[in-house]
Amino acid sequence: MLSWLSVNAMNGQIIADIPTLRADGALKSTLMRYESQTAHLPPRDAADPDSGPPPNWPQATREGAVFLVALGEPEDNEPRGAPLWGGMVTVCNPRAGEGVDMTLVTAEGWLDRVYLGDEPFTNVPQNLIVKQLVEKYAITTSPEMRGLPLRVEIVGGDGEIRDKTTWTDASDKTLYSALRDFSGIIGGPEWTMRWEWVDERRLGLVFVVGDRIGSPPPVGINPAAQFYMPGAISSAELIRSFGADEGANDVMAVSSGTEDARPQSDRQRNLEDGRPRFEKRWTPDTNIKEKATLNGHAQRALASMKDGSLGLAITANRAEAPKLGRDWFIGDDIGFSIEAPEFPGGLVGTARCIGWELTETTITPLVDVTKIEGDA
Repeated sequence: MLSWLSVNAMNGQIIADIPTLRADGALKSTLMRYESQTAHLPPRDAADPDSGPPPNWPQATREGAVFLVALGEPEDNEPRGAPLWGGMVTVCNPRAGEGVDMTLVTAEGWLDRVYLGDEPFTNVPQNLIVKQLVEKYAITTSPEMRGLPLRVEIVGGDGEIRDKTTWTDASDKTLYSALRDFSGIIGGPEWTMRWEWVDERRLGLVFVVGDRIGSPPPVGINPAAQFYMPGAISSAELIRSFGADEGANDVMAVSSGTEDARPQSDRQRNLEDGRPRFEKRWTPDTNIKEKATLNGHAQRALASMKDGSLGLAITANRAEAPKLGRDWFIGDDIGFSIEAPEFPGGLVGTARCIGWELTETTITPLVDVTKIEGDA
């Protein structure tokens, strides 16, 4: 069973254990975005002195001042489990006789509450740009720049050198929106945030940035974390789509123009696929003027859309499945093998985990399928 702690939002010190806290739904984590959830702290039962909130619950649930962190079950010789998810209390709603209702938002959401000043970068590797921004704006550096108990970790090298990247104070960009935009460029950096134990009484955040978060298995070797049905998987669903945002075989990238002139790519086509023409036109960036750049965007879009989208939804028993935070992490590749009457030949493959959902009893990797064999 998950256990909960309240920790100080600025230094990670444990304020209280909150054993009776319960989330109202699955706890969710996704690469490069924040997630939210509601939680409930029940009132004290007069017949049970151990029920209800801790004595210092007003401090332990103070909105904007604390994170509530969910710990997994401890492994052998561990006094406490690993921190799996944390949410800052943004709304706290005590109700007479009914306990306390709260809204929790993951730490990425706080990044959307701080703004950048003038930040020009020239010929700087992209992951170092992210590191410098996060260290300047998200970590406590002075009484006027109070931030989170955070350290930055670069994985896989400093990344591609960016010739010119600039943010201005006048643009009113939050750190979160700037990082999201930066990650959206071709070959841009990926990032995520996770919790760690700093010492026995303190938790801290790790901001992880790299060209790729997580690891693929070595060539010719299956991922270490494998999900099976029959086995830990309790439900599996394959979703194939050729909808407007998933599939196209005739693609054009366009930019903003003046008068009768508009920069646009050549039409990139794959019309030998047994389908009628499905067109897609979009603007990757309004500032692109070069046709070659637009052609590159269109070619990449066609490569990703020509076969539509293929999604796999699996939910597993958390006690039996490979352990999140030990056997696999967000961004890693995982393996799956599914046998069911709906898939007569079975489904075997590899998928990249771009997020996850967690309850007391289940784990749901949110995946991009990279390889699948069987009746797909």
